[in-house]
Amino acid sequence: MLSKGLAYGWLAARRRIGEMILPVVTTATGAFLVVLVFGMQDGIRAQSASLGHADEIGRAVVLIAVTVLLVGVVEVAVATTRTVAHRTKELGVLGANGVPRTPVVAALLVEPLVAAVLGALVGAALAAVVVLGLGATGFVPTGVEVGGLLLGSGIALVVSIVAALVTSVVPTWTAASRPPIRSLSGGG
Repeated sequence: MLSKGLAYGWLAARRRIGEMILPVVTTATGAFLVVLVFGMQDGIRAQSASLGHADEIGRAVVLIAVTVLLVGVVEVAVATTRTVAHRTKELGVLGANGVPRTPVVAALLVEPLVAAVLGALVGAALAAVVVLGLGATGFVPTGVEVGGLLLGSGIALVVSIVAALVTSVVPTWTAASRPPIRSLSGGG
């Protein structure tokens, strides 16, 4: 039954792709910054060492990058809440037809997961292209490390997925727990 919920969620996410543009873009922006920071971390560390307090500056830069990524993921959560609010009658029909709560929650979590993954992948790919391109042309005076780019991409992807799921579970679980008659009658 869970696989049917995921399949239904995938179809709904494909149908609603236009509504996922803002969450994807904001997550991509955060992922771009995270990958950029990790790709240029050695250069940032070297430059901050000349200013003193290299470790503190390096940690602050990483913290700022992850914070921007989390802001993007919050947009995913807001979009999920908005989606759930627009789909109350659909949730009522599913509940009235006896669909258990778990597949309904799984179906509703597909959309934020897709938005988070797409945003993280687009942002990471764009950052890698930009950083490697600027590094190759000499416009970036700091060193660009491929290992740092890969680490940043992995961190951006994992943080995006975990944060999107964590922030989306409560509104989806609450909506799926609502009695079908309340959802069908338009009551919140």
